[in-house]
Amino acid sequence: MSDLERRKDEAIRRIGKEAVDVLKEAGIDVESAVRSILRGQQEEEGRQELETAVATTDNCMTSELAYRSTKIEDMFGKEYVRRLRLMGLSDKDISNLYGQEKSIASSDVGREQAWVRRYFIMPDTTPETLPKPEELTLSELILITDDANSAFYRDHEHLPDKAWEALCIAACCASYTEARYVKAFDERISGLGWSKTQNGAYTRNECLLTERFKWGNHNDPAWTKETTDLKKFER
Repeated sequence: MSDLERRKDEAIRRIGKEAVDVLKEAGIDVESAVRSILRGQQEEEGRQELETAVATTDNCMTSELAYRSTKIEDMFGKEYVRRLRLMGLSDKDISNLYGQEKSIASSDVGREQAWVRRYFIMPDTTPETLPKPEELTLSELILITDDANSAFYRDHEHLPDKAWEALCIAACCASYTEARYVKAFDERISGLGWSKTQNGAYTRNECLLTERFKWGNHNDPAWTKETTDLKKFER
């Protein structure tokens, strides 16, 4: 069975027999409709993979720039500095954070692939296999939370109990989720002396990257003067 047919059968199973029967009675070819939707999704996923096949200053997460740079003066390092300057950080603070992020990322665990398309919550994930917050860079703390939040809505009916338990530890989208990594992010940011508006600007721009290159929600740029305008994050 092809991957498309497998995904088609799974999608129809999720729709449910009763709903499928209603659609068929209305004259809708459910299997053909689902195949068409899935083909479109595959094409979009292929486009996103192509866009992130080679790391560039446009498709890298901010901590990933530090990881991929050899020194702060090279292409990735300069982009790292540019982004954080947009948020009003001093060169000294940027240099200190750069060193901290490179140190954390020095343990290369799945970091060679495009960060923006990494998945942390899988069927075999358990609370015990979740990374410790101190093992993750700032961008990765956002990435794992974003991935868990997405899986909360997308996969909640299909994840094994242990994976669901891990998801609820990582996610921050319900009152009963632990938000472990959001809390760690906020604590680390607070320790760095960032303001709430800087926190908001960093988080939003990193999420703009995942929304574009992982989820295909838009084609808007991130880390521009407009998207980092701190006034937009005042509450």
